[in-house]
Amino acid sequence: MKFKVISLGCPKNLVESEFIIHQLETAGHTNADDYDTVLINTCAFITDAVKESIDSIFAEAKNKKKVIVTGCMVERYKDKLPAILPEVDLFIGRSYYSEIEGIIEKSGFFYKRGVFLETFPRKILTKKPTAYLKIMEGCNNRCSYCAVPDIRGSVVSRSIGDIKEEFLWLIERGYKEINIIGQDIGSYGIDNSTNLKSLIEELIGIKGDYYIRLMYIHPKWVDENLLNVVKKHQRIIKYLDIPIQHSEDKILSAMNRGYSKAYLESMLGMIKEIIPECVLRTTVIIGFPGETDDDFNALCEFIKKWKFDNLGAFKYSREEGTPAYKLKGQVKKHVKNKRFSELMNIQKHISKEKLKLLEGKDSTVIVEEKAKNFLIGRLITQAPDIDGVAFIEGECIEGEIKECKIVKTLDYDVIVRV
Repeated sequence: MKFKVISLGCPKNLVESEFIIHQLETAGHTNADDYDTVLINTCAFITDAVKESIDSIFAEAKNKKKVIVTGCMVERYKDKLPAILPEVDLFIGRSYYSEIEGIIEKSGFFYKRGVFLETFPRKILTKKPTAYLKIMEGCNNRCSYCAVPDIRGSVVSRSIGDIKEEFLWLIERGYKEINIIGQDIGSYGIDNSTNLKSLIEELIGIKGDYYIRLMYIHPKWVDENLLNVVKKHQRIIKYLDIPIQHSEDKILSAMNRGYSKAYLESMLGMIKEIIPECVLRTTVIIGFPGETDDDFNALCEFIKKWKFDNLGAFKYSREEGTPAYKLKGQVKKHVKNKRFSELMNIQKHISKEKLKLLEGKDSTVIVEEKAKNFLIGRLITQAPDIDGVAFIEGECIEGEIKECKIVKTLDYDVIVRV
């Protein structure tokens, strides 16, 4: 069989697609451009992601390929899908990934509720030196707007031994930027003695030429102990991705986020005190039910005060099956669009102002790819795919991590010389 995998959505899906490809290639199938079978690993986090997944299914079905659908859309909508999407030959739930070679030639619906934690060996799809390392599955936070716990279940963590084995496997293959991922990596833990901090200490004790980046930490897990671990170790990138989602207590309570504005103020102040050079990324939701102009304006003032280096804003998506779906005070689409544009304009000026302070300073750049007459990469403090990029002047090759000087800055991007 000649196959192709289309991986949609987040890096966690990408890691699972990499595992699937390895399973199929090991069984003798060929990952090829002239494929006869396509496997679409879907995202179903919000309505727009579901639409993208369905559009991909229709596009491949028109090409007369065998269409196999897996991933979060199968988990979210389960046995409703065969009647809705007759174009699909085979639906496979995530708990079947380790058995996928045995059912790939079949048709129908294969689903059972379960947790999928296996992630290696896998066929890495990211370019060197970058790879993702998934340490856990599921989420216990139960935010009122989010369908993820229904899709991926409650938290189940991988053992430190398994994670270390995969970590070494990545390093031995030349991957030097290891991005630690999970739905909320702060919730990682096997028992009372094993948590994210102890895992990091175990990984950082491994000798080698690498960097570790921590992605997706719920604010409630950020404490002095975690920050001191990040500060202590040179190999941990001084970068934290902490989604606050909003600043106002009324909205945070309706979101069921489990913290207050005062907590956020205290947490952010602690980060700046312990790791003043730390690059902060966050996400916020615009137009959550009940969000008034005053609430939005207060959020804007909060963002202006704390000046996050990177910020992603999402317009609230009303998702069936979530508690927020039934909330009163749904915000009109044109209001959400206006607020989104206003906030992103604020963030653009913050980003430009903060990057300007870096001009003339030394940094580290990850070289990613060649584009026409120059190379493109990222500063070590820019995360893959979601932050800005670095345009590189000088001699270097793809996959290198090199020292550089920042010679010019733009709104979100920088120009460096190596």
